[in-house]
Amino acid sequence: MHKKVAVDDVRVGMKVVELDINWMNSPFWRHAFKIKSDKEIRQIKQFCKFVVIDLNESDLAATNHLRQKISDQQEALEAQKTAQLAKKKQKEEKKTEPVEAADTAAWQRLKKAEKDLEQTVEQMSDVFSDIKVGRAVDSPKLKRSVETMAQDVLNDSSSLLLLTRLKEKEQSLAEKSVNVCVLTLTFAKHLGIRKDQLYELGLGALLHDIGMLKVPDNLLNHPGPLNSSQKAIIEQHVMDGVSFVGLNEDLSSMESLRDMIACHHERYDGSGYPRGLKGKSIPLFARILGITTTYEAMTRERFYSESSSPTQALAKLYRWRYKLFDGRLVEKFIQALGVYPPGCLVELNTGQVAVVTAINPDVRTRPVIRVLLSKDQTALTDQPELDLLMPELAHINILRTLDTRDLDLPSV
Repeated sequence: MHKKVAVDDVRVGMKVVELDINWMNSPFWRHAFKIKSDKEIRQIKQFCKFVVIDLNESDLAATNHLRQKISDQQEALEAQKTAQLAKKKQKEEKKTEPVEAADTAAWQRLKKAEKDLEQTVEQMSDVFSDIKVGRAVDSPKLKRSVETMAQDVLNDSSSLLLLTRLKEKEQSLAEKSVNVCVLTLTFAKHLGIRKDQLYELGLGALLHDIGMLKVPDNLLNHPGPLNSSQKAIIEQHVMDGVSFVGLNEDLSSMESLRDMIACHHERYDGSGYPRGLKGKSIPLFARILGITTTYEAMTRERFYSESSSPTQALAKLYRWRYKLFDGRLVEKFIQALGVYPPGCLVELNTGQVAVVTAINPDVRTRPVIRVLLSKDQTALTDQPELDLLMPELAHINILRTLDTRDLDLPSV
């Protein structure tokens, strides 16, 4: 149950799911997080008038005072207050126009990407729900999902990559599959793969783990190492996925789709499963998918493993080239994402902390960044976006990447 809450009623332990400011004007990297300290509450009060919380995901002690207040009268007053705030906000936005053209364009691109990403996740959730209960696949819905992601990646892959990094840990199968689709299509775009083949790659990325729908939840959420019998059940998802495609009239004729599902866990040195294929005997699209699925898994927190930063994950892939993965493809993947992928947190030589928002294809060590923290580590109200490729910013350099766990940031 979601509830709008005035900032004066915010408590440590509440699960925030929405703020009343947009992301581009916000000092917070994510807008969904659990409040852990009084410092976070002070920052929320500084920038917001109200927040939306999830009562079910919040600590009971943090929301007792709210649960006692809920009544028809108060709900009516709250609705009235929300309408007044929305009206006031609308007037304030009109007063601030026109804003800088570059910021407006960036914001519009990000909002479109966010809308498309959310819509695709919703569509894939529906598809997977239908499959799980034995209903036929909604092929038009599946086709729309792939085409939307392919077109968005061709238009603006940086916004999509940034948004996939802002998601919370332990995502659903639909969210994970869409993340893999974005990464795979971004990689394919860099490789120069023909546009007509992007559909097949995107479809394979969305459906690569479809067999996981048959794996029991207690195994999917298992917190520790799996024993041999549990591993066998997990690994069976590959053949279950292949069987599903073979039985589907709209999908069974697509050989590349079957290859991607069957072989995305195969490894270059023959150590993968289910067939232990080696080197170039692994189909190209499956070799691509093996890299993108591994990167996605490493950069997302799971029940049994903490996440790696994007830079750490790329470094691991580089160490595994010509062992677990096709070395030339690994190097191309690193080129595609850049040394500092979108969503990566970095420390600058000025002492400030920034998030990478876009890659500069010509000089990948000089990305576009948005500064989040000042040199004394306080959140900035006005977050400047800097293109490090501009000559006048030549004095600003990235010192190192940062782990979000090392930062005292709200919503990170």
